Amino acid sequence: MLSAPDKALLVKLFYMNEESATIALHKFRVQKNVKSGKGPLTPAGLLKLVKRFEETGKLEDRARAGRPCLKEARAPCITVKMEEIASKAASGTNSAREAARQLDLPSSVRNILRRIFQLYPYKLQSCHELLPADTSQREAFAKCAFSKNET
Repeated sequence: MLSAPDKALLVKLFYMNEESATIALHKFRVQKNVKSGKGPLTPAGLLKLVKRFEETGKLEDRARAGRPCLKEARAPCITVKMEEIASKAASGTNSAREAARQLDLPSSVRNILRRIFQLYPYKLQSCHELLPADTSQREAFAKCAFSKNET
């Protein structure tokens, strides 16, 4: 799939080269270091892209038929619910399972957190703070562990 700047470059090259789709695609491949014959579009595809650009004035894809994706629509209410759960918890943690229960969206919450927000579950572990005063004790432990390892 082409990005918006690549589509814009292709349309620009098309008009700069006397509306020749073949030459525009060749110059695009040279500019982007794409192997010959392995371009992103065929000349017919570029002509369709240019025709759509002339009709709409935009390079975006047309809306596709079918059921609309609700993930983007549900994302804001999930963030609000997660913040609400975190504010109620004493430790400031939030739970995707609890948000799913309250919103009645069993697997959607987990999918939205992962795919849209790139948030992944993790396990918190408590760690001890290393202080400069503990250096001698850590060195003694390391020496003891090395001596046991050698024997």
